[in-house]
Amino acid sequence: MGATQLAKRFRARDGTLVWVRLLRRKDAPHLVDLFEHMGPESRYRRFHQVADNVPASQVWAEAERIATAVPDEQLGLIAFSTLPDEGEVAVGVARIVWLSDETAEVAMSVRDDRQGQGIGKRLLTMVLELAQISGAETVVGTVQNDNKPMWHLFEQLPYPMERVIDGAESEIVLDLTRVKEDMGVETAV
Repeated sequence: MGATQLAKRFRARDGTLVWVRLLRRKDAPHLVDLFEHMGPESRYRRFHQVADNVPASQVWAEAERIATAVPDEQLGLIAFSTLPDEGEVAVGVARIVWLSDETAEVAMSVRDDRQGQGIGKRLLTMVLELAQISGAETVVGTVQNDNKPMWHLFEQLPYPMERVIDGAESEIVLDLTRVKEDMGVETAV
């Protein structure tokens, strides 16, 4: 995967223009709005617990914590689109949180009304490239075993993936130092 994947603009499947930039300190309101446009299932899949009826103060505190984290702790990308009757709004976010110098954890959210448009795939690809450029050799994450869209997305990535099933969830490890090639043959990056 080359730098061309780290494009700042792309078209969603429905033709809507999406632009992406680094997550900034002032983005807490966008993160809150994104959370508010996620339904119960999306929230559960993202946070691995029921996240309904969360007090607004808690949502804001978490959004501010994420938006103001220093680059040594995390890197994030936020995607925007202009939507009818809403104007310019955040439609997705992907970020990595550093666990060590070589390992980061990945997390991603796309608002419900923009899912299935290829935004999540592009954001995930871009944040993994950003992780790789920043020195990550492995990226880890947790995914519910019945989250078919997320598993489909991970299968499309160019990196080999290790999956350890643990009850209803799986821990995944992506090896950013290797790239999958034709039918499972791997080569070093």
